[in-house]
Amino acid sequence: MKSGLIFKGLLLTTLIAVSGICLKLFNDNRVKQAKRADYCSKAKPLTQVKVNKYDQNGLKEREGAEVKVDGGTFYRQVSFKSKPVVPVVIFPEALDINKWAKVPQSAIKYIGKGGDGNSLREWFSPDYFYLVQVPEGAKGLAFGRLCYKNGDATVYSIRNWKQGENNKITINGKITLEHPNPLPKINPAHILVNVSSNQKDSLGDATEVYFTKKRVRIPQKK
Repeated sequence: MKSGLIFKGLLLTTLIAVSGICLKLFNDNRVKQAKRADYCSKAKPLTQVKVNKYDQNGLKEREGAEVKVDGGTFYRQVSFKSKPVVPVVIFPEALDINKWAKVPQSAIKYIGKGGDGNSLREWFSPDYFYLVQVPEGAKGLAFGRLCYKNGDATVYSIRNWKQGENNKITINGKITLEHPNPLPKINPAHILVNVSSNQKDSLGDATEVYFTKKRVRIPQKK
């Protein structure tokens, strides 16, 4: 009888402690999200960030202590069947307004949510994907930070795609999305962009997309 009371007391104490920890984590997360939202709402467009000097590509790479926290600027490439390879700049600190312009919102289409299907997270928190029609004559693209997620956009060349049943589409044989009706038309000038799992990081408005008609040279790794 006495041991049973001790067990119940320990169980109650454990439940109270676990509940307290969960409430603290929940509250800390709410505070963190509120601070992030306030920061993102005040962030300046990349072409309005003041810097002392741009590099040969008309941009300023991220550097200094903040790189260890948020990561630095990096480069990718996208290719097309009938266009040259286009360099992509991810997470620059600033862009020269005389060389870079925003990709029109009309060239950006939401195509669906999903992922590569290899993680349990996607079932509960799928990533959001967009089509971006690369402007005619563009020789470089640049993507700002996924501010609310505090991460980076992922870009893909579109090799092939297949529409399935139940509003599903598979791109490049591995990315499966649940798409809206009607399915946006995919053309040879499109690339696919993953903006991760926070809907607030919508492409074009919250997450900036720029292009340039000047040649972009990818720096050699140091």
